[in-house]
Amino acid sequence: MLFRRIVFYALLVGALSGLVLTAVQFWQVIPIIQSAEVFEAETSSAPAAHAHSGQDGHHDHSAAEWAPQDGAERTAYTFLSNVLTAIGFALVLMVAMLASARLRREAESPYDWRKGLIWGAAGYLVFWLAPALGLPPEIPGASAASLEARQLWWLFTVVSTAAGLAGLAFRKSPWRWIALGLVLVPHLVGAPHLPGGMFANQAPETAAAL
Repeated sequence: MLFRRIVFYALLVGALSGLVLTAVQFWQVIPIIQSAEVFEAETSSAPAAHAHSGQDGHHDHSAAEWAPQDGAERTAYTFLSNVLTAIGFALVLMVAMLASARLRREAESPYDWRKGLIWGAAGYLVFWLAPALGLPPEIPGASAASLEARQLWWLFTVVSTAAGLAGLAFRKSPWRWIALGLVLVPHLVGAPHLPGGMFANQAPETAAAL
């Protein structure tokens, strides 16, 4: 019964959150990405896909990689991706809420809208806001450090931020505010960035436009 409740609420919250996020992206994010893709296409110097097949040296020049068409198709895939991501985060959040209540032996149910808002805000801070302060979202055409370095810093930031908030929320000691120092540690270490700025590999006029 409890498992079905968790899954049901995760699906409901994920669908609603994915809808809201897609609406925000449709008005504020997607136009920026589409504008940047114009510069990316114009400045890209990557050769077309090239393959050899057979012993006669036959050349197979593949077409451009598949991508959803702008408009309804692209929006639909964005919505689906956002909903699935939101469902995953909702499942993690609800399991964490339940586990916290069980470990602390709370008599009341961990599922109410007030606690949901608090845990949701904490999740937003841990998984979105704190990492974005060091690694803001990158648009097409931007240069970035290696993927492995960015992933490690992201994980480091998420764990440190979660530990800091947990120490502040669940510890009863008056010294619990020191736990917030963990939130600052990843930013003191610094996120990985390439020298020269985000658009150092672009022509000056393109960099200015981006």
